[in-house]
Amino acid sequence: MNRRTFLRGLTLGTAAAFLPGCVSSRSTRSALAGEELIRDPRFKKGFRMLDPELRGQVYGIWQPLSQEEPVWSIAQWGTREKVTPLNQNTTISNSCKSISVVRSGAKSDLTLAVNANEEYEGEPRAEERMWAHLLVEQEIKSLPRLLDLKALKFHLEAKLLHSTLYKPELFDAGKHAAQYQAFFYLQDRNRESEGYGEMIWFGIPVYDNRKRKTDRYEAKDFAGSGMFICTLAHEYLCADSAHDGNWITLEADLLPEMLKAYSIARQKGFMQKTNSLEDIYLTGMNMGWEVPGLLDVSLQVRRLSLLAEKE
Repeated sequence: MNRRTFLRGLTLGTAAAFLPGCVSSRSTRSALAGEELIRDPRFKKGFRMLDPELRGQVYGIWQPLSQEEPVWSIAQWGTREKVTPLNQNTTISNSCKSISVVRSGAKSDLTLAVNANEEYEGEPRAEERMWAHLLVEQEIKSLPRLLDLKALKFHLEAKLLHSTLYKPELFDAGKHAAQYQAFFYLQDRNRESEGYGEMIWFGIPVYDNRKRKTDRYEAKDFAGSGMFICTLAHEYLCADSAHDGNWITLEADLLPEMLKAYSIARQKGFMQKTNSLEDIYLTGMNMGWEVPGLLDVSLQVRRLSLLAEKE
């Protein structure tokens, strides 16, 4: 198994049980036609904290900027020390990770940081141990059906703040890495369909410590869900690399690639119980870090948007 197959296979399998429907920009963009599918895209309403042990249960609410009902959740799978919001400051942290929301006028930025050197206590993670996740996630409440859309215009601005690899002599690119990605859930939501609940993980790459710009990836999720993963090539969304430490802008119309991902999934033997593309809906998303490697990493994002244009 090559290094990309191994590590991509790790991606997000453990989160499958929490998918909706299973168990549970620039300033000029505001002038564009379309429905904004991302609720609270400026991260102002706060977050529900999901317990890493009692999966799906909320153990705290963090609301540094507002008292409105949160729409985002924070997941910290595979950690030995969860962050507890003891106060409502704009940063909450512990020795293993930190989460910050900074507001400047109408703009709010989200920074997620993982200190995997501390998380793994200075030793490379054993292969059988769950790797550290720090993700924000939400359901797509309007549940758009892909065939009812003519465009899905994605936008995200991101800046890598730091990425430090410890004990590089022990680094194995097939087992150790740090990846920041966004994933959208493409799911069969037709209750009359034999494939109800089948899904595709549709990925947006932001940063991978092993490569300046990652390639397109299509494969089975080997970490638990068994579903199809399709992650776009970095170049499809952005000509620049987060490795340079500057702000980069990732944007594209995702709809053609989502339709293509469904077709490829079928060709590769996935989504076989789903009757047709008519049953596929956009049900949710997550974004953030997965860090199997001995790295301390931090990345800041702003102006997240997914505009749906309907037929």
